[in-house]
Amino acid sequence: MSRHRDVVQLLSEARPAQLDRGLSIDLTTITAFPQEAPTRKTNTRRLVLAAGLVPTVAAAAAVAVTVAQNPAAPTPRPTLSQRTAPADKPATAQQFLLVAAEQVAVGEAATGRYWTTTTEHGETRQVGPKAGPYDIVLRMTAERWMASSPKDKSWEFYQSLGAAPATAADKEAWKRDGSPAQWTEPAPKGMKPIVIAAAGGPRRLRTPGGMGPRDYLLGGQPISPAALSALPDDPAALKAYLVRKHKDTGGLEGRNDYLFNSADALVLELPVTPEVRAAAYKLIAGLDGITSLGTVTDQHGRKGVAVAYTRRGDAGARAQTRLIIDPRTGHALAEESWHLGARDKLMSYTLITGAAWSDDAPPSK
Repeated sequence: MSRHRDVVQLLSEARPAQLDRGLSIDLTTITAFPQEAPTRKTNTRRLVLAAGLVPTVAAAAAVAVTVAQNPAAPTPRPTLSQRTAPADKPATAQQFLLVAAEQVAVGEAATGRYWTTTTEHGETRQVGPKAGPYDIVLRMTAERWMASSPKDKSWEFYQSLGAAPATAADKEAWKRDGSPAQWTEPAPKGMKPIVIAAAGGPRRLRTPGGMGPRDYLLGGQPISPAALSALPDDPAALKAYLVRKHKDTGGLEGRNDYLFNSADALVLELPVTPEVRAAAYKLIAGLDGITSLGTVTDQHGRKGVAVAYTRRGDAGARAQTRLIIDPRTGHALAEESWHLGARDKLMSYTLITGAAWSDDAPPSK
């Protein structure tokens, strides 16, 4: 199952059991920027996204990166129609990535019974009639408890946050379409159509009873927890390892693309040591096509510095992946995929709202 198909299938499964087909609602008030759910207290040994772990004023000044902090004033939340344009470009991407590598490298290595992550994923889909199509954004959250021992089961919870028109123009087109509360996406032969609901759904356990030993994905290939823990923490050695893995794939993906996507996964949410995460940042810094977009805000309104990797597809279209990094800690906040053109378009995003080792028992629901 493709990544897109998997996400949409989960959203369909998480829709309410009953949905009034004639309901006319303001979708933007449902899922534009959902409030974060209260977090459970866990006995965590390392919070990957904890702000302020390292004093970085001097380091940030060295690359002229500044982030204004005002706890009393809420951060404006951007709409998907707003391009995350840089407020400034104080440093090269390479300089910033090397500083981020220094910041994350000083963290303490940790282990635990479970590697836990909480994420939000959004994806843009085109719906509506052929004469007046428009874009909607599907959103869902996921909470994963990945067991470090084969004796324990792994658990994954997910929840649909619903779907809403992507921009003000899309909202007007949605109204002209009769303000539908759901959409049906055609399915490949032999598969059921996917129903996309505007309303969110309940929190669900993906596999009742839990899952057996699970591998992670690195470069689109399964990798065991033991193999992840054995990754080299030297940038050159890490690159050589990934180049060998790229050859194992048959080279279907360009080598530069493969190296970026693999290193991106290592800094984003995989359970690796601080030294390996730092090596991944340095690997990205040495790739062609890396640029800095300066200070941006992610889809939860959190400020960070965006490092972009741009590539051109077979049809000539330009695609860009933006890795948004907290300049105070060096940890990744989010990843965004954009289509570049006359009007840049956000295609998907993943927000990392938590990543830590925990010895706690997983939640029951």
